[in-house]
Amino acid sequence: MTQYVKVSLMGSGYAGKSTLIKLLTDGTKKLETNYRPTPGMDCGTITLDDSTKVSLVEMGGQSHFEFMWADLLKGSKLVVVVTESTPKAVLKTRQLLHKYKDHLQNVDLIAVANKQDLPGAMKPESVQDLLGIPTFGMVAIDPKERINGYKMIVSGLRDLVQVAA
Repeated sequence: MTQYVKVSLMGSGYAGKSTLIKLLTDGTKKLETNYRPTPGMDCGTITLDDSTKVSLVEMGGQSHFEFMWADLLKGSKLVVVVTESTPKAVLKTRQLLHKYKDHLQNVDLIAVANKQDLPGAMKPESVQDLLGIPTFGMVAIDPKERINGYKMIVSGLRDLVQVAA
């Protein structure tokens, strides 16, 4: 029987949540670099092994979609907080974590410090210091990051799933 594990992606608009989902679920060679806001939510599936699938649920990052976030977080085993790696974006992400702390209490949290390729990007360690959760650096538009993205998800779910090596 297949076990499905829900992983939610949250963060402000333009952080790279949709691109991260496409990176992890598509076989796309070239990822879209033009920003298109997510209309409410998006989703994708990762097959970890014969019996384990991860359902990725992205919550639209525009403030007018935040009313749905509490419901979309329900049932999540892991929440991946995606942020741009600029100081302003990281501080806004920290505010979002504080705002939704009651909905994140019984969930494992990790962060993606995205857009590490841009000038002035904060190092993942600095982002982690500000957010207070384990943080991975990423360039979600780079298909070479696909394996690192899988490792990040599996690492975040390490206590929930046993994946064949």
